[in-house]
Amino acid sequence: MASAPHSLGLIRFDERPATAWKNGQGSTREITRRLLGVRGPHFVWRLSVADINKDADFSTFPGVQRWATLLTTTPGDGVVLDVAGVETKLVPLEPFAFDGAAETHARLTGGPVSILNVMTVQSRMSAQVRVADLSSGRPLSIAGATALIQLSGQSMAHAADGASAELGPLDALAPRPRVRIIAGTGAVAVVRMENFRAWRAFSW
Repeated sequence: MASAPHSLGLIRFDERPATAWKNGQGSTREITRRLLGVRGPHFVWRLSVADINKDADFSTFPGVQRWATLLTTTPGDGVVLDVAGVETKLVPLEPFAFDGAAETHARLTGGPVSILNVMTVQSRMSAQVRVADLSSGRPLSIAGATALIQLSGQSMAHAADGASAELGPLDALAPRPRVRIIAGTGAVAVVRMENFRAWRAFSW
């Protein structure tokens, strides 16, 4: 299969490998990240999808702001997050923000679930995370420091230079400077990074 043009920033989810959590209690498929500097594992921002198959403790990330969006919509299946002793039952497709430094425990209410994770380094940037419904027929336009993840359904993405590609579940568009238009069905997560001090946070 030919690779998609760079202007689209297309990332195929089924090509992303699963890796173990930092604490070994779960697994994650990283969608994309921007490293902090040339060396080291640290990031300025990171997008990933975690599969939770049993009750587990989340890894801690001091200095990191997190957003968790429950992707599972099967009745009875869900997850309750205990963040520093305060419990919150995640609502499907509604982003929940919390401090990455806090001790966090995930308790399943039914079967396994998947969660979209967004992380940003608090001292350098923040993010706006929202879920949009494409089924209304109104296309979305994104550009610059904005990523998009197809949560359900499918869509077509078109770049200003004429490039296009179809997005399936959990396929994504990484940040790119040019405008991209997305139209289709289902739900998408739109993640806009708000840059404070990370002037090297994006590499086009």
